[in-house]
Amino acid sequence: MRKTRSGLSTWLGVLFLLLPAAVYTRPAGAQNLSFNEFKFGVNDHDTHLLKGKEHGIDLNPELILQSPFSDAWVDANIPSYLQWAWQPRPTLGGQFNTSHYTNQFYFGATWTWGLAHDVIKPDDAILFSFFFGPGFNDGMIQSSRGDWKALGNHVLFRESFELGYMVTPTVQLSIFLDHISNGGLAKENQSINDLGGRIGFRF
Repeated sequence: MRKTRSGLSTWLGVLFLLLPAAVYTRPAGAQNLSFNEFKFGVNDHDTHLLKGKEHGIDLNPELILQSPFSDAWVDANIPSYLQWAWQPRPTLGGQFNTSHYTNQFYFGATWTWGLAHDVIKPDDAILFSFFFGPGFNDGMIQSSRGDWKALGNHVLFRESFELGYMVTPTVQLSIFLDHISNGGLAKENQSINDLGGRIGFRF
């Protein structure tokens, strides 16, 4: 338990380090990015790079919609120092394991910020995204097996981090890391962390 809580604290620490960096490095006058997008990823399930136990590849379809808060509304109603947090994008997705280990379904919100533009060629960009929401899984609540995580609950907190490159104004390639756990709210709390790549298409 202590180990897993420590892992969650590490993730939250990474978040609070990365978000100010994303805001600080945005070009002057830039705003949160908000658009409709479909993404598809292939992830290393419960990656052993982060002491994982489960196996296989996850297939990760995800739909991200434009924020209900327009640029004009944010500019008119939110102080400039808080605008970076005020355009969450509704998100719905799943992660389906190819080796019959834990599957996930999730919904929540994604925030996306532009870190740099016209990096290699005109109209390209480097983006950073963060997701938070509930994740629903079919994994083991308790497990003594060496190849299954004991998740403690079928409903968990889910966070993800993504660093992307806009190849064109409509196509993005990215690296992606996500985490699910119950935050120490159940007796068992062995998190799952997935690492992989995704392609996104704006529409």
